Amino acid sequence: MIRLTQQARGRWSAAFHIAAGTLEAYGMTWLVTVALSLLLARAGMDRGEPVTAATLASFVIFAIIAITVFDACSAVRAWGCLFALALPVVLAAFLLSPGAHP
Repeated sequence: MIRLTQQARGRWSAAFHIAAGTLEAYGMTWLVTVALSLLLARAGMDRGEPVTAATLASFVIFAIIAITVFDACSAVRAWGCLFALALPVVLAAFLLSPGAHP
């Protein structure tokens, strides 16, 4: 079994935080943007406006997610929370999509 030094654990933790703060935050922002644009379209906004509004909101969403990830105690907790939050967003986007159900 490989034992990591305290310095190596800190570096791996920082690397996983950075990966979560960039890659996973980008993916989560994309999911929320899709779900929000579908929700706004379902609410009755004219064509094109839901995508524009959701895209503008995505900048704030990305910042909030990235700040929250870098504030997390551990990278494992950050990744777990983002995956747990992604599940209901994916379900909402699926249910709001036009071809989801007959």
